[in-house]
Amino acid sequence: MADPQKTDDLISSPLFLKIISVVIAFTFWFYVSGSRTTETTRSIMAALEYLNVPPQTTLKGPLREVEVILSGSPGILSSISPESVVCEVDARGLSVGKYRLAVRVIAPKDVKLIEVIPTHVDIELMRYIDRLIPVEVSLGKELPPGLYLDMVEIIPKDISVKGSEKDLAKIGSVRINPTLEELKAGGELTLPVEIVKSDSFEDDVSYEPKNVKLRAILAEGVPKKNVPVNARIIGEPTDDFRLKAVVVEPGVVEIEGPLAKINAVTKVDTETIDITDISKELNMVIPLRNPEDPMVKLVGASSVRVSVLLNPFTVTRLLSSLNVSVEGRSVYPRWKAEPPSVNVTVEGIPSEVNSLDEKELLIQPFVNVTNIVSRRLTVPVRIRNRTEGKLKVLKVDPPNITVTAVLQ
Repeated sequence: MADPQKTDDLISSPLFLKIISVVIAFTFWFYVSGSRTTETTRSIMAALEYLNVPPQTTLKGPLREVEVILSGSPGILSSISPESVVCEVDARGLSVGKYRLAVRVIAPKDVKLIEVIPTHVDIELMRYIDRLIPVEVSLGKELPPGLYLDMVEIIPKDISVKGSEKDLAKIGSVRINPTLEELKAGGELTLPVEIVKSDSFEDDVSYEPKNVKLRAILAEGVPKKNVPVNARIIGEPTDDFRLKAVVVEPGVVEIEGPLAKINAVTKVDTETIDITDISKELNMVIPLRNPEDPMVKLVGASSVRVSVLLNPFTVTRLLSSLNVSVEGRSVYPRWKAEPPSVNVTVEGIPSEVNSLDEKELLIQPFVNVTNIVSRRLTVPVRIRNRTEGKLKVLKVDPPNITVTAVLQ
């Protein structure tokens, strides 16, 4: 058995302590150098960013994260955060439709990318639109008999709804739902907006504002409403004219009836006005037709004044090779025109232009040589128009000709 005294002397000796120090230092060095050369892997869930999404489009249900597997030293991998790994999908140059695109990963330095899961993502680009939809007043139950809403004002009257084209097509109406007690209390109401849709939205749909103001008076009696008058026109004027406008006075009339019934009426028609082959403007009193729903009645006027306004319809015609006559007195007995004929373009209503006979000389070109002393001179061509203003001369080609005195 070893002597305890000798063991204590050995442990406390300087040589033993030096040996222990060398062993500890060598062990620490081996651990540090080994940790620097040994590689390991790490899996990180990184956010996926979509670049260059075309304007006025939106991504339907895109993948938001991907798994990235990196390789490197344990010390470096442990210091990497998910935010330092960039994962991108580039949608540059794409239009509306479905696509499969590659995921691009940019890893931090001193690490190596092993794998990204998934390597590709499926996306659908959908048209993103902004619609203004009018706000309607909806009463959960019909108002008691003898009561109706009058002077209804909604502020703002439209709300802005933003979302994919497919989702916005599901919207049937936008409404507010005041209670009878709120309406009886009067004053200005602030009410939440409700979107009525045929099916659930597939993507995010936003709308502003969320609340609107309602000002309305709960009135007694029969509801009334002003609606525009629509002139029922059939036929076309003669070929010489085109319909310019139809003026109705008064332009609106009043109707009355149950609120739901009169809200469905958008116009009141006149009796039919036939303008087939008319050639002058009309001014007449025309009866109004009663609304189709027998529960809706006209209030006040039963007829309106209708003015049918016309515009002349003109066409052009080229009169070719019309002989130019020489008129006037000069010191020379005769003159020669060069060229002897010109082309004349006229304009007028079709019936007058089509009936024009070139042989009747209703459009006659001529030149006047009165008091001309030069033997050769270029003069303007003039037109004698005998159509009593029914035709208009647009062009003479050529506009000038040369006249030469004939001496023998």
